[in-house]
Amino acid sequence: MTVDEVSRTIKKTDKLHFLRLSARWDRSVVPIYEAAARGKCVPLLKTLLTSRCRNECAYCAFRAGRKCPRMTWEPRKLAEITKNLWEEGKIMGFFLSSSVFKDSDFVTERQLETVRALRNTGYTGYVHLRLMPDVGQHYIREVIELADRVGVNLEAPNKEVFSELCPDKGGFEESVLKRLEWIVREVRGAKTETTKPKFGFAGAGVDTQMIVGAAEDNDWQHIQTTEWLYKKLGLKRVYYSGFEPVPKTPLERRSACPPSREYRLYQSSFLIRDYGFTADSFAQIVDDKGFLPNVDPKLAFAKMNPDLFPIDLNTATYHEIVQIPQIGPVAAKKIIEARKSIKIRYAANLERVIGANLTRRVGPYVELKDKRLTNFSKSK
Repeated sequence: MTVDEVSRTIKKTDKLHFLRLSARWDRSVVPIYEAAARGKCVPLLKTLLTSRCRNECAYCAFRAGRKCPRMTWEPRKLAEITKNLWEEGKIMGFFLSSSVFKDSDFVTERQLETVRALRNTGYTGYVHLRLMPDVGQHYIREVIELADRVGVNLEAPNKEVFSELCPDKGGFEESVLKRLEWIVREVRGAKTETTKPKFGFAGAGVDTQMIVGAAEDNDWQHIQTTEWLYKKLGLKRVYYSGFEPVPKTPLERRSACPPSREYRLYQSSFLIRDYGFTADSFAQIVDDKGFLPNVDPKLAFAKMNPDLFPIDLNTATYHEIVQIPQIGPVAAKKIIEARKSIKIRYAANLERVIGANLTRRVGPYVELKDKRLTNFSKSK
């Protein structure tokens, strides 16, 4: 099937259009769909296997009791369309999620049927599979062998919020957390047995997603759970989906989550994953209701800890350097490498390493003898 034939099929049935757009409730970062990956946009075919669901999640457009279009992919047809879009260079990968229309194992079998058929065509591109709560452990190993990234949606930061949002998805610890733990354990075991596979084996890691603002949650709860997911469980990525009210659902009158709240949680998430921050680092930033201020959390941390600054870039550790507002891992590594051969004592020294603009922004937080830095105002 050519891309033109695929397009005619789409126009005739509207299935791909509907199920692809419907997948926005199962976010990866922002529906073909441009996913963010290490600073690049990667085009993916992102779709639900079906919009038929037996569950009554309070926020979801596809909850069982809500009238809406119900469509389902035939696995081999979806595999055929994906392969042809990939061969034509329209996509670089495939993201497959689903609603739960029978039970979790049945859905997983259909997902596996789709990906098996796709891989059997010679497709070696990226595959991201979102599994369902309560999926049986015996399915996970095969899923990992076929997919490059695997995850289960956590949906909520704790069991209380989970029970409020997903009353019939099972228990938070048993149905979701345990499945994430199984996936992580299987991925670690598979990596010890495999050397440089062409695809699969969850080479891109394990991920999950939490909905923000659909219940009486707060940022502190999400931060604590995020730290556990990264530091204890070893996930590769935690996604946040800001709540959007859907007509004819129990939460239709609830206000949408402000985009700024989702953004600040992502910033905090990266500080925990990549910068060495801990949940305790945010304890002094959140207000008495547990919410982050609408400013860069690293800047808020610096303002709350003036005793940590200015930092001597010639002796500071990597962790101390990345605590500086505006300094990321790339700039920090450049500084550490440069100081092997020079002393960073003046603005001119630092400008040669990270550039003049960044030097001006970090001036208040570093020890430099250049007097003109004393007039720098702190970053906004």
